[in-house]
Amino acid sequence: MKQYGFDGVDIDWEYPVSGGLNAGTAADKQNYTALLTEFRAALNAQETKDGRDYSLSIAAPAGPTIIPNLESAKIGGILD
Repeated sequence: MKQYGFDGVDIDWEYPVSGGLNAGTAADKQNYTALLTEFRAALNAQETKDGRDYSLSIAAPAGPTIIPNLESAKIGGILD
């Protein structure tokens, strides 16, 4: 973050579980939430060190067949 002057991280895993070029697994629904949780924890730790805010965002799908593959209620509280 400091070396390159980044102000956050954007995750572009648009199709956990299914869709995209390669099919995922059912566990990817929870894996995606776990990944975002880990990023948020790391960003929070860096915020404490630097005294500044770092953003966590995602490129998310909007299709009705893909949205159920996300734990929307959980990830909403993790993202900026």
